[in-house]
Amino acid sequence: MFIYRSLLLITCLLSPECFGQPDASKIVRAFPITKYIVDLTDSTKVVQVQVPGGVSIAEKQVGLLKGVYRDKHSDTITIGAGRCHLIKGDYYYFSIKYKQSGRLPAEGDLLYTIVNNTPVYHGQVIRLAGSFIGLQSVYEKAYYDRYTVFRQWEQADEAAMVDSMVADIHFTGAYFLDNNPGMNVKIKGGRYDGKMVLNTMVVCGTKDITDFLDYMIARPRLYAGREWKISEIFATWLSEGAPVVIKK
Repeated sequence: MFIYRSLLLITCLLSPECFGQPDASKIVRAFPITKYIVDLTDSTKVVQVQVPGGVSIAEKQVGLLKGVYRDKHSDTITIGAGRCHLIKGDYYYFSIKYKQSGRLPAEGDLLYTIVNNTPVYHGQVIRLAGSFIGLQSVYEKAYYDRYTVFRQWEQADEAAMVDSMVADIHFTGAYFLDNNPGMNVKIKGGRYDGKMVLNTMVVCGTKDITDFLDYMIARPRLYAGREWKISEIFATWLSEGAPVVIKK
């Protein structure tokens, strides 16, 4: 019963339809599993996550293992669930029952579990990092560290980051207008319907970026566990009609 309730809580917190958290002192975070994957039984694998200092996972704690998008949507299925049965320093070992899904765990898959909340600014970045989503500039400079952001992150950091993203997207859009104008395709649907992707990028503002980040947070499946250049995925979002989250 305990494992069922714990998995239900994790699943609820990962769902965009769940808007509140039962316990504000706890949050769900994802940690990538390492290449250490060994058989325990014919339906259970032992997987390993390395957790940074300042985060603790209790022995017998429940975890949910989900796939990371590689080249198709089915990659992101729930692989299985299990408990932490061994702790060695910063390494935590979970026994994951995977037989029902039929999908073997692989290095980089994400282990979701509940950890203590931290007194940082809980804006968009913390929620992105909670799904282990990384964002980079066009020159592959990370906007935040997906581990240390949970130790130190302020509202001013987030505002500065969004400003930097706006500048990066302006620069990238202008570059491709000059050097590869064939990428300037027409947007079909949504609030930018009929506009051109690159022209929209060079004039985008703060709200455009925060709306896109909200969309990523609400639909993390395709983004979780990987690092992305903000200009590239913003352009893709525009070209697909820029779907937005309807807030109540």
